Amino acid sequence: MSVTVSSPSRLHFGLFSVGKTVDREFGGIGLMVKEPRTEITTKAARRFLLEDQSADALHADRVAAGHRTVRKWIQHFGQMLPRPLSSEMLLQELPVHLTITEACPRHNGLGSGTQLAFAVALALQHHFGLPQVKPDEIAIATGRAGRSAIGTYGCLEGGFLVDRGKATTEIIAPVDLRIDFPEHWPIVLVFPACPAAPIATAAGLHGVAEVAAFEKIPPTSQAELEEMRSIVKTQIVPSLIRCDYMGFGQALQAFGRRSGDYFKSVQGGTFANPTIEAIIDLIAHEGIPAVGQTSWGPCVFAITPTTQQIDMVTNALTNRFGADVTFRVTRADNRGTIVTRDNA
Repeated sequence: MSVTVSSPSRLHFGLFSVGKTVDREFGGIGLMVKEPRTEITTKAARRFLLEDQSADALHADRVAAGHRTVRKWIQHFGQMLPRPLSSEMLLQELPVHLTITEACPRHNGLGSGTQLAFAVALALQHHFGLPQVKPDEIAIATGRAGRSAIGTYGCLEGGFLVDRGKATTEIIAPVDLRIDFPEHWPIVLVFPACPAAPIATAAGLHGVAEVAAFEKIPPTSQAELEEMRSIVKTQIVPSLIRCDYMGFGQALQAFGRRSGDYFKSVQGGTFANPTIEAIIDLIAHEGIPAVGQTSWGPCVFAITPTTQQIDMVTNALTNRFGADVTFRVTRADNRGTIVTRDNA
């Protein structure tokens, strides 16, 4: 049997809080989107192999991340296999060939690490016929969701999610709300050029640098946290339920800018760099309020009410930045990861 796992990407709209002076740390809101996807296929093999056929140049980085996930998966679930692995040469003995056929761009604020880890783990679970495990179990096993739980639960369930934040006794934050997001609102993802381009940008913070950055950020006050929760509870979620685009967009941008202000000490501003800020300001000036930086960036999202507004946004950005920005149009993903099997 072969298995194909196809997972959506994640937009993170901002955190509720940073630091341990509040009742819950991190938290926030986010959305799963249909594109770009992370797709992995499996087939039986005598010995383990993982290869990357995706289109970008980060093959070695992605394969290394995949190997780390497989090793962690073996540690947690290897004894459940029909033929448990021996204590030595565990990875090499795993009888499966994994192929990454499509991948979310790494370090762009789209949750690529979590989606790759979950796709690998789910592919192995289904390939070997093991019982389905809960999202938080996969996250703990693969070392994900240290801060945000949106990609963890959104990977399997899709939709718009509200992450409550982590109490000091919790490993994974709970999700307070998951609702379908209007799929008739198109979304354009804007990718600034590489660091060598004339405009200044860089890959979003990740790994050791990200951990160090969080240690430098001043802690959020309880009053600031309550204000962020109130924006979500009284404005963003009610507007979504009513499909009130303008109400949602204005509240979302306010939430994102307030959250971005937490990070001024490490970003130098509300957004990761001046280029991202210029892109967001231009889109907002075009009358599209639902715009912001996803996670650490550099990807910028713009949620629009109609397809016509997508053309308006891309034309305005092309006129301003030329080839230094690229685009990808997508929509909300309310389904989550898709698993298909071929028993032929």
